[in-house]
Amino acid sequence: MNKVRITGLGLLAIGISLISLFEGDLAGIAAGLLTGLGIGLLVTGRLRFQK
Repeated sequence: MNKVRITGLGLLAIGISLISLFEGDLAGIAAGLLTGLGIGLLVTGRLRFQK
């Protein structure tokens, strides 16, 4: 696994733990964003920026 996929796995774990630990709208939004970003990085395995 490369560094990007490991980072994605970490973000996914943090997002899932936020869902179960905290209540509220802001925590839900943050958990959703972290989970989505983690899944995206885990699946693609790379960061691509257009010049």
